[in-house]
Amino acid sequence: MSMMMTMIKSWSLLCAVLQLCYNQLTGSIPTQWALKKLNALAQQSNQLTGAIPASLGEMGVLMRLDLSFNRLFGSIPTKLADAPLLEVLNIRNNTLSGNVPLGNLSFIQSMRYFRHWF
Repeated sequence: MSMMMTMIKSWSLLCAVLQLCYNQLTGSIPTQWALKKLNALAQQSNQLTGAIPASLGEMGVLMRLDLSFNRLFGSIPTKLADAPLLEVLNIRNNTLSGNVPLGNLSFIQSMRYFRHWF
């Protein structure tokens, strides 16, 4: 993941969409993102492990988040509900537990969270 983070830091001022799908990426999702303009993050169908970072809920313009078909575990962070523009949340086919936080998700249009093996 360190090579990925090095590349991401160099794109930090420009990147609006980051698709890292189907690459057999391993390790955990970084907790800090320097991508201030990121509105879509897709990391589905990799081999990512660990918890979903609460910091993803702090991304002010994030509209689409797809972390499906990985090996993520733990509870779903309540901070995800703080993403003010989030429209699509896909976290299915992981080993997550707990409730899906709805909080301030006033723009949510699609949410997929089944098959978590609670």
